[in-house]
Amino acid sequence: MKYYLFLFLLILPDISFSQDFKGNWKGRFESSDTTLNIELIVINQKPSRVFAVLIEPTYLTIEDTSFNGYDLNLKVSKERLKTRNENIRKRELYQPKKTKIYYDAKFTGSLAANKNQLNGELTLDDKVFPVTLFRDSVPIYRPQEPKRPFPYYWENVVCRNPKDSTILAGTLTLPNEKGKYPVVIFQSGSLPTTRDSDGNHHKSTLVVADYLTRHGIGVLRYDSRGIGKSTGNFYKSTPLELSCDLLAWKEYLTTRNEIISNEIGLIGHSEGGMVSAMAASQSDDFKFIVLLASPGLKMRDVFEKQIQLSLEDGVLNQIQYDEAQQANQKLYEMMNLNLDSKAMADSLMKFKDSFMRNHFGSLDNDQLKKINVENFYMTVISMKTSPHTLFNLTANPFDYFEKVTCPVLSIGGSLDRQVPSKENQEAIKQALVKAGNKNFQIIELEGLNHSFQECEKGTIKESLKLEQTFSPKALEIITNWILFQTKYE
Repeated sequence: MKYYLFLFLLILPDISFSQDFKGNWKGRFESSDTTLNIELIVINQKPSRVFAVLIEPTYLTIEDTSFNGYDLNLKVSKERLKTRNENIRKRELYQPKKTKIYYDAKFTGSLAANKNQLNGELTLDDKVFPVTLFRDSVPIYRPQEPKRPFPYYWENVVCRNPKDSTILAGTLTLPNEKGKYPVVIFQSGSLPTTRDSDGNHHKSTLVVADYLTRHGIGVLRYDSRGIGKSTGNFYKSTPLELSCDLLAWKEYLTTRNEIISNEIGLIGHSEGGMVSAMAASQSDDFKFIVLLASPGLKMRDVFEKQIQLSLEDGVLNQIQYDEAQQANQKLYEMMNLNLDSKAMADSLMKFKDSFMRNHFGSLDNDQLKKINVENFYMTVISMKTSPHTLFNLTANPFDYFEKVTCPVLSIGGSLDRQVPSKENQEAIKQALVKAGNKNFQIIELEGLNHSFQECEKGTIKESLKLEQTFSPKALEIITNWILFQTKYE
């Protein structure tokens, strides 16, 4: 569950795109007469725009305002260039020029296959330098990511949620175009994501879907609301509303001749586990549920534990932790007063100055302006006071699990630092017992983190460097359990 309270949102993976260029890129150009150390930081990436800063050999803000998702075409905007040149000319009147100053810059490039190498050209004024840049020093290799052509049938599909007319877009994979198969619908967690669950250069849902489909189980995975080709707004939708998306997909799947209509199940990761339980509590037609690192305790308690672990893991220092706790307490007080989202957001703005100081204190004013910290803070506040977040701060997954009577497999990782396995698994077990559910299995896998990667510490920092996307052992357990429940061979 990558939904940390308030300042903890800082370390969440960003919404991903076809190619992820974010990061600190470094390289060196050498020739007989020129040597350049090059450093480029891609700070922000959106579907149609990339914002970056060229640190060396000259400090310039550059951007791609027509980003197509694959190639970078960064250049200095005319307004920024005009302002910068005017400032340079003023300085040159009073001090000698000690270093080479470039007045214009452009970078074009594309990622190499390993996604950690950026090949392109850096243009400074009228000179072009072919360069190879590397993202930090950590190589990125994802051996589990499947490559086309896939040895099974796949199809892009669309359905409509009749509750609010949201259009949902996804991909259906089946072992073969002919035949009839059980199918699982994959529900992602507390951040909107693509149907592949792109994050940190991993595509976890794609890896799971590929494995299941190769072993005889169909999978429907889809873009979250407001992401990819799905309409709507994730943060303006409560988890209960998202559960209706699963019901809509189930109705769609029952119209397909290739699918066994009474063998449609759910897989929910993190918050998606609670959303899956919500859907199953509204319909008896789901054959089974697989829970991956699902919360079982009250959501507020899970969030509080997350932020405590972030302090222990060094993600937040003591000052940042105290500030986050103070802001959270203020939010809880306002919730008890039933204030609306706008009033909450206005009140939380009082933390802006200390937020900027504690999280970006090492940057000078010019750098702060470049990354637009104020707008970033506003985004954090908007997320924190969104209907999605406010719903979760009062939600108790137990209320939904105690109504689930279909077979349930709940798996957690012993090193999960976001939804700690033991206490949450125990809460899920108690709820299922209260439901009178006779067919459930609770498993904790040793040495796995929240993303089901084999690891040593379970921290977010560690997970960024792992090559493995999803534990083969976990994949095998999930697959065998589903095949047993559907008795499909």
